[in-house]
Amino acid sequence: MKFGIAAKLAVVLALVGMLAAGISGFYAYSASRGLLVQSAKAELLTSTRVLARRITVVRQEISRTLRALARHPAALAVLDNGSPARAAELATQFALLQEANPSYFQIRLIAADEPGLERVRVDRNGSALLRVSGDHLQKTGHHPYVFETLRLRAGEVYMSRVALNHERAADAALRQPSVQFATPVVDASGRTRGVIVINADLNGVFGLLAADLPPDFQLYLTNGSGDYLIHPDASRTFGFDRGRRVRVQDEFPATQKLVDGRVEDLVIEARSPTDDKVAVVAGFIAAYAQVHTADNRFVLGLAQPLDSILARAAPLGGVVMQIVLGLSIAGILIASILARAITRPINALSNAVECFADDGRGPALPVRRQDEIGVLARRFAELRTKVAQQMGELEHLAQHDPLTDLPNRALFDDRMRVALAAARRDESRLALLFIDLDDFKPINDRFGHAAGDRVLKGVAARIRQNIRESDTAARIGGDEFVILLRSVQSVDDAARVVQKIDEAIGQPFELDGHRLRVSASIGVAVHPEDGLDAAALSRHADAAMYRAKQDGRAAERSG
Repeated sequence: MKFGIAAKLAVVLALVGMLAAGISGFYAYSASRGLLVQSAKAELLTSTRVLARRITVVRQEISRTLRALARHPAALAVLDNGSPARAAELATQFALLQEANPSYFQIRLIAADEPGLERVRVDRNGSALLRVSGDHLQKTGHHPYVFETLRLRAGEVYMSRVALNHERAADAALRQPSVQFATPVVDASGRTRGVIVINADLNGVFGLLAADLPPDFQLYLTNGSGDYLIHPDASRTFGFDRGRRVRVQDEFPATQKLVDGRVEDLVIEARSPTDDKVAVVAGFIAAYAQVHTADNRFVLGLAQPLDSILARAAPLGGVVMQIVLGLSIAGILIASILARAITRPINALSNAVECFADDGRGPALPVRRQDEIGVLARRFAELRTKVAQQMGELEHLAQHDPLTDLPNRALFDDRMRVALAAARRDESRLALLFIDLDDFKPINDRFGHAAGDRVLKGVAARIRQNIRESDTAARIGGDEFVILLRSVQSVDDAARVVQKIDEAIGQPFELDGHRLRVSASIGVAVHPEDGLDAAALSRHADAAMYRAKQDGRAAERSG
């Protein structure tokens, strides 16, 4: 059986249509997967920074506890005259703190003389608390957390190196990863009389901090040299204390520049150190203790399997496949019609096929013709328009938040990069605003997530109404937004925008007969005063937002 020109043409047209639909679908899916991975990297780095801030909060809480204990009248009384009653009072205070903080292995009051004799000590022994007294009290003046702390001023805090505990004083802490925090006890004359020491369980602290992380996240913590302190495989931790070294730069070579201090953060794709068959995306940052310590630099990291990230693209893949299948079927139908209708105008048909994927930049289709060529041309024009529309929709979905229709992090980062380049070239200013809604979770808990979503849409709308068209607002998290203000004249300009947005967000929302109010904590960073690049501006704005949130909570408490 011979195929005529019409049949051959029908086959060619069908193949061209299917190929165009397949290439378009493949490109859309590949581009979406790439954007998804980039977005996941940014989210992973943000999660790592959030965890680092939580660590800072824990350290600050321990420091506040130490300072409060150092100012307790019973501490000086015990050091002055060894009063048994005041010692019992202080021991009770130690025990109450340990009950409230399961990560505290031990709390001690140590005298500055005698030398370094423990005067009051409460140990954790399993689930019980034990006050140690009499001959069981030890002299600890040879430990750095004693003699180094005695050199500090009142209110300053010392932190020991993170290591496996070898002191047999605290049974629960023996051979466990721990760290000692200490502060001096100073009398009214300014004389250092002793130290208060808290021995903290590192695993317990990080267990609480990581409780909210997704189950497939892996947590890493190293000291300044890269030696693991926390690792998904516990046998690889504290190698330096067991006669061998297991370091992050050995398992993730790219982190060498982070350990060397050449960068402050990085995101990489690598093989999981616990399973070489699993690819992971890992974010690492350098963190600092910000207290007196021999090793104040740490490397904190989070890793997530790449498969978990790409699994989010599965629904999009299904949509793309449906689009490709629909376009392919449409192409086959059009080819069948053309095969029956066209016999002579082969050249015109060929030109139309060649111009199919040119987005109208090639020769114009003869859509005004009233014969078979005109019909074919109009079908191709419709198909090309549908492809362009669907590609535009996919691109919009990939760059915008589906709830608020604000730009997402990927689009915002791109606009930030362009704005920074323009600001450097023109020597102009721009401002970066971080916005976090206060107490948003109770709205979801009380009225449901649908109400919370309506509030988020309302907040987004109010933000858009109070910025210029040249500015960019984006949603980067559940109740977190960022704003890029281009070409600001001064810090006061940014402050006025902050005030407008704060007042707009503070207006009540009417939802199903309820008047709901939300407030926002807003942090501002201005280029070039607060940073020359996006990372520095983000850190500054994030820190400013955190201070605003803390100030707001402090104001509520004082009010």
